Amino acid sequence: MKSKVSLFIAFAAVIACAGFVFLPAEKEKTTSTAEEVKWLTYDQAVALSKKNPKPIFIDVYTDWCGWCKHMDKNTFSNPKIAAYLNKKFYSVKLNPEKADSAHYKGKAMTNGALAAQIFHVSSYPTTVYLEADETLLQPLPGYQAPNDFNRIIHYIGENQYKTTTWEDYKTSFTETVE
Repeated sequence: MKSKVSLFIAFAAVIACAGFVFLPAEKEKTTSTAEEVKWLTYDQAVALSKKNPKPIFIDVYTDWCGWCKHMDKNTFSNPKIAAYLNKKFYSVKLNPEKADSAHYKGKAMTNGALAAQIFHVSSYPTTVYLEADETLLQPLPGYQAPNDFNRIIHYIGENQYKTTTWEDYKTSFTETVE
């Protein structure tokens, strides 16, 4: 019996060694070239929008928010979404629980006051859309999956909200990102 066990161990060792010989070498990891959202502070986005007008997109989040992290991982990390945001918007990450301040139409206020008083944020995540002159278009509370979010940013980024109802637009928009 002992010789059968020894034979089995020897056979297993040969198979294991053969596996190392025939396994392809692991490819060297390279830095991802996928586009990422270029996040700005609120004041940076406003300053840029004064020079080159574009709408402002704001992701209002907190560090403890699970759905905020899920949106970062699944929606904002999508290369098509990142490319579109970078092309059509100035994108802002705004944490209302940080002590940072921002200037809304020249008036200094905390991130928390900006989120609550100006953008009417009461839950996280909330995405906020502003015209280039800081006029509030719409806060949208809740997690947004990539395809849903893509539809919304195209609606605003292409100025469709000025001529087309959301109901008409969302049924005609078919581009997917997943």
